[in-house]
Formats: sequence, structure tokens, C-alpha cells
Amino acid sequence: MSAPTPVPSVPAAARPSRGALTGGGVLAGAAAWVAVAHYFVVLLVVRAAWTTPYSVLSNTISDLGAAGCGEHRGRDVCSPWHVAANVSWVATGACLLLGALLLRPVLARGAAGRVGLALIGVAGVGELVVGLSPEDVSAAHVPAAAVAIVGGLAGLLTLGASLARTPGLRGLGVLGVGFGALGATALVLGVTVVPERLVGLVERLAAYPILVWAVAAGVTVLVRRRAHASAASSS
Repeated sequence: MSAPTPVPSVPAAARPSRGALTGGGVLAGAAAWVAVAHYFVVLLVVRAAWTTPYSVLSNTISDLGAAGCGEHRGRDVCSPWHVAANVSWVATGACLLLGALLLRPVLARGAAGRVGLALIGVAGVGELVVGLSPEDVSAAHVPAAAVAIVGGLAGLLTLGASLARTPGLRGLGVLGVGFGALGATALVLGVTVVPERLVGLVERLAAYPILVWAVAAGVTVLVRRRAHASAASSS
């Protein structure tokens, strides 16, 4: 009879430790990413206050933060609550950056994980600058938005690929890769073949996956943290 084939063990460095999950910084980082959900609520409120027709197909997200009323790049723009939109974008960027810094003990598994988190942090800085630079006021708006979207999608793909090999976080990793691929596809199509009348839809397909994934990642870390705490208290 031949000896049973040994099952390869997962290196300890590839698994989030209990100590890492229960750290106070991890709690703050996860909460920061969950707080990104406010972005979508504020967008709905700001959009409802518009005095001109707003289309998610043809109007960009940035139109909601335009400081003045009038025509901008062929679109009629008038956003009475633009300040709320811009403040929300600053807060969203800060939350992404904070989470990327504080969740390193849990999500940065190896070089790819560290690079992915760094890219998401860079995306957070870009989003923050977007909020400080309305599209009709500052020339920094478009480059900052590009950094936020491209950096965020690259971060999703890189970090997702790393987490897909991490026990307990594989689902989150696969979701990151899937969302990153969706956003990257939309971005490429948007700058090559999609007509201008669909710019709003393409922008959302490229940007929203980054934020939705961040919220999902924050919730996942909080759930795992609670499970580890419960296991520790019962042992």
C-alpha cells in the first residue's frame, strides 16, 4: 500500500492572524470602508435636487458636483446641492485612503496585496482631490478622476488576485478580480468606442465597482473580526 499523499499546508503568512483581526486599527479601517456606502446615498439626494433633467446615461457623476449652472461639455448642468456632493467625495477619498492604510495587517498578504492596497490608497487621494476640484472650476478635476478610477481598478485586480489565494478571503478576492475586470472593460470601451451620449453609464460601470467592493471588504473584515472574537471568548 502506498503512503497517502500529504496535503500541502497553507503558509501562516498567507492567513490573517487572530491578532491582526482584533486590532483597533483594523476595526477603524474596516469601518472607514463600510462608510463609503454613504457616497451612493448622497448621490441620490443631490440628484433629486437638480432643477434640470439628469440622466445616468449621459450625465457624468462629476456633473452633480459642478459649482455653477450652465452648459458644460455639451451637457446642461445645474446642481443646487453641489457642495454636498463634493464634501461626500472628499470623505469617500479619505475613507478609501484610511482603510488602505489600516487594513494592511489583514489584506496585505504578500507583495501583490501590498501593491493592491497602495493603489486603492492612491485612488482615495484621487477621489479626495476630485471633491476639492469641481469639474467647472479646476483643471485638476479630470486628472484626479482618472487617478481615482484607474488606480482603483488596478488595485482591485491586484489585491483581488492576492486575496483569491488567501484562505477565508477567497470569495472577496474573486469578487475584486471580477469587479476590476468589469470596470476595466467599461473604461477601455468608454475611451474607444462608446458614444458620448453614454458617458455617464460607462463612468459608473468603471467607478462604482471600486466603491462597492470597498464596502464589501469592510463588511467582510468586520464579520470575520466578530467571529474571531466570539471564538476567543468561548475557548
